[in-house]
Amino acid sequence: MAVTVKDHMAFYLRFLEDVFPYMEKYHDKTGMGRVLSELTVLLENPSCGTVNDRALLLDYKSSQEKKTEKAVQLRKDALALLSEITAGNAHLAANINANLGSLYRQTGEYALARSYMERGISILEQYKLTNTHDSIPQICNYAMLLADVGETSRGMAALRKLSRVIKENHSDMSGDYAVIQEAMGGICLAQGNVRQATEYFKCATHIYEVIWEDAPELIEEKYNEIMGLYPQIGSVLGQYVAQALQKS
Repeated sequence: MAVTVKDHMAFYLRFLEDVFPYMEKYHDKTGMGRVLSELTVLLENPSCGTVNDRALLLDYKSSQEKKTEKAVQLRKDALALLSEITAGNAHLAANINANLGSLYRQTGEYALARSYMERGISILEQYKLTNTHDSIPQICNYAMLLADVGETSRGMAALRKLSRVIKENHSDMSGDYAVIQEAMGGICLAQGNVRQATEYFKCATHIYEVIWEDAPELIEEKYNEIMGLYPQIGSVLGQYVAQALQKS
């Protein structure tokens, strides 16, 4: 951003939009703040970008907003910009609906969460986008919501099906497969099935160890995140994590 020659604004805009999620993955708060500021300045110019770019910016801002109420409003504003769903914005609209649903799940407003999540999945299905990378977290979050409202079997069935699809068509040593295993572990743990939850979590953490080999800080953060789900630090997973960290 500091040194590039900005002689192709459409390309520069897309670059910023694409790099933001990678900064988010590595928790680069400073970089993310700079990108959001740059995008905001660029999109204040009516001749720069499209309505889709402005909706995406609102979604990105929502992801960094600490106040849930404001984060919800930002995503509602983003959806208002996408008044007509087309093939060109279906992926974006599905993601924003899913993200808004996740916010409502965090606040315990399950009916609203379900409505928005189902809307997001419906858009993916309508435009044949269910096999894309972004569909994975959407389905996982929806499955966990189903468990929250007492439909655990249905949620687990969806995740098992999704894991088979990923394993058969892609790999069982991928980040997507790990996310699914982690989601199933979370549901099992919430149901009190500690042993099965631990097996799912061990599978997920093993994958993270492999794919994040060059980012040990991410591995440790994930370990701590999963350990925090357990009521006692002396759990089976806690011992497993301690051993794994000693080896790193």
